Amino acid sequence: MVFRFLLMFKCVVVSLLGLSFVALPTAALAKNSTILIYGDSLSAAYGISQQQGWATLLQKKLISQHYQYDVINASISGETSSGGLSRLPFALTKFKPNIIVLELGANDGLRGLSVKEMSKNLSAMIMLSKKAKVKVLLVGMRIPPNYGPKYTTSFSQTYRQLSLQHKVSLVPFMLENIAAKPKLIQDDGLHPNVLGQPLILENIWQE
Repeated sequence: MVFRFLLMFKCVVVSLLGLSFVALPTAALAKNSTILIYGDSLSAAYGISQQQGWATLLQKKLISQHYQYDVINASISGETSSGGLSRLPFALTKFKPNIIVLELGANDGLRGLSVKEMSKNLSAMIMLSKKAKVKVLLVGMRIPPNYGPKYTTSFSQTYRQLSLQHKVSLVPFMLENIAAKPKLIQDDGLHPNVLGQPLILENIWQE
C-alpha cells in the first residue's frame, strides 16, 4: 500500500549516463508522470539482464494496472550516498519526477563509511526532492554484522529515523525474504538473482 499510495497519475525505463532503456511512444510520454528509481547495483539489475530487473518489472506492473507512469532508472552500480547526493540536482532537473524511490546506503555500509555522513547525505537528498515537490519513497537496507553490532544497528535504524524526521514513506528492508537465501542470490553472495527480482518488487510495492 505504501507505494500505491504515492501513485496519483499515469511506464518506460530510460537511459541515464549509459543506463538501460525501454521506450514508450512519444504521445504516451507527454501524458505520463514520472517515477525516478535512484539507487545502486541492487536497482541497476547488476549481473542480470536489465529486462529482468525489478525496475522493469515495476514498469510492467504499472502498465498492467493502468497507472500511467514513466519509470526512469537512474541507478548506478557502486553508488554511495555521497555520490548520489552529488548527482541528484541534475537528475531532478533533467527528469522532473513526481516520485523518487530513494535506494542508497548499502555501499556506505559495506565499506564501513560513517553512518552519520550517510544519514546526512540521505537527508539532504530527501530535502532536495521535497523542495522540488517530489514525493519520496525511502528504501531501507540492512548489512552483515562485519563492523560490529553497534554499527550494524545504527545503520539499519537510520532509515526509520529519516522516515519519521522527514515524514516520508519507507520500505523497511528492500531484501526482506531474499537476503540469506542462496537460491535467490547471485554467486557473489550480495545481489539478488532473477528469481529475487519479483520479490524485491513485492517489497517495494507492499500490497
